[in-house]
Amino acid sequence: MTESQNPYTPPDARVKDEPGPGSPIKAVLVGLAVDIGGSIAAGIVLTLVYGVLLASTGATPEEIAAAATAIAPGSWIFITGMAMGCGFSVWGGYLCARIAGRRAYASGVVVAAISTAFGAAFGSEGYSAGLNLALLIATFGAVMFGVRMGVTKNRAMDLPQA
Repeated sequence: MTESQNPYTPPDARVKDEPGPGSPIKAVLVGLAVDIGGSIAAGIVLTLVYGVLLASTGATPEEIAAAATAIAPGSWIFITGMAMGCGFSVWGGYLCARIAGRRAYASGVVVAAISTAFGAAFGSEGYSAGLNLALLIATFGAVMFGVRMGVTKNRAMDLPQA
């Protein structure tokens, strides 16, 4: 009896496990954790760096606290903070889409809406309404851009889509 005729030999066919649909709840929770949690963590680190830089120039703790609460739009620290926040929003949207699979856009809209609402509730005090609106639109758009990137990656990997 040859090996090909042996009934105990495993088949030669290549088998590919098809991933099932992801969990939309897990996708939303991960997306929010990365977006909001990452943005908060980056803001803390950026504020600490800014405080150290101000202290190195001889600023008093009171001056550092005042400067940290009144960051001018257009300053390097404001632009860096917004870029970092948008980066975490894109990453959160991307991870949400990758995890959600078929329900990527629906899950992504939930992440974008919650992130935008969080930004509206706890966001930039002391800035103009126009700037706040622009930042909220940027947050929503950044999350959805990340979702689009995740959907594109899912399609490239032949994952099921909605």
